[in-house]
Amino acid sequence: IMFKNLIMRDIKLAFFTSTSFLFTASFFLLILILIPFIFGSEVGLLKIMFQGLIWIALVLSILLTLTRIFNSDYDDGNLDIIFRSGASLELIICAKYIAYWITICMPLIALVPIVALLFNYSFFQTFPIVINLLIGSLGMVFIATCVSALTLGAKRTTFLKGIIIIPLYVPFIIFGVDVSSWPILLGLSMIAFVVSIYATIYSLRLYGE
Repeated sequence: IMFKNLIMRDIKLAFFTSTSFLFTASFFLLILILIPFIFGSEVGLLKIMFQGLIWIALVLSILLTLTRIFNSDYDDGNLDIIFRSGASLELIICAKYIAYWITICMPLIALVPIVALLFNYSFFQTFPIVINLLIGSLGMVFIATCVSALTLGAKRTTFLKGIIIIPLYVPFIIFGVDVSSWPILLGLSMIAFVVSIYATIYSLRLYGE
């Protein structure tokens, strides 16, 4: 029950007390929609660009909302309340994973088949692209959560987070553009989960002390 409450709390904050969901979805759409107007309507070029642009747009959207994971709770004191609720750190971290992915990544991925029409993709052609995004975005969320916890309480860390997180996202982008590389993305996401869970627990324990 506590696990569900933690997830629902973050989802409600994202949808009802913040504009971050609409902001990132709009940002994601604008990036993709503007490209055909800038580079023309050559079918081959648009299809090649689309597969890379969706990953870049996803990275930028995560960077824009990175403070929502732990920093916003830290700033308003809610993080202390969550720690005193009796929930284990593993439970809190997994709840953050799920809530952040649902509110930030899932809506963006759901828009991909619609936006892909502008790039001359059919619905069935976008299916492997969406699968890659589903798998890869999980690993990217694990990394984002870890970086958010590692920089918890530090001042003016916006650029620092970007410097740390972008190189870690490079393998996801490289393999994400290849529609047949989902097993590699799955492996990367599993590695990211294991490293993230331990590093995040360590960071939160330092904060708790």
